[in-house]
Amino acid sequence: MIKLALLFQYLRVFEPGSRSKLFCKYMIAITAAWGAAFIILRWVPCYPVSSYWNVSIKDPHCWGFGSRNPQAFARMFVGQASSTALLDLIVFAIPIPLCFKPETPRKTRLCLVGLFILGFL
Repeated sequence: MIKLALLFQYLRVFEPGSRSKLFCKYMIAITAAWGAAFIILRWVPCYPVSSYWNVSIKDPHCWGFGSRNPQAFARMFVGQASSTALLDLIVFAIPIPLCFKPETPRKTRLCLVGLFILGFL
């Protein structure tokens, strides 16, 4: 949700019709789809769902974070962590070119620098 909030804020900064604004819209769609996919994988890790916490259920169909196979769980964890890091870097990098444009107002530059500082923390 934080990534989406930042991307929606970026939409306010970029000029209508610019490539940066279009890229932000694509990233909103990608981030929303990514978030929905991982929410489903976390909320429904097994079928039936109760087999996630009830180990007495025979032959559960578990995947991803619900898998009892350590390698499958680790692959899912690494996949989610690496995709999160990649999306974070992309969202962080989107407004960087705006800082170096000569026509960017000083107030916008200061706000972006403040945002970058908060991102590093």
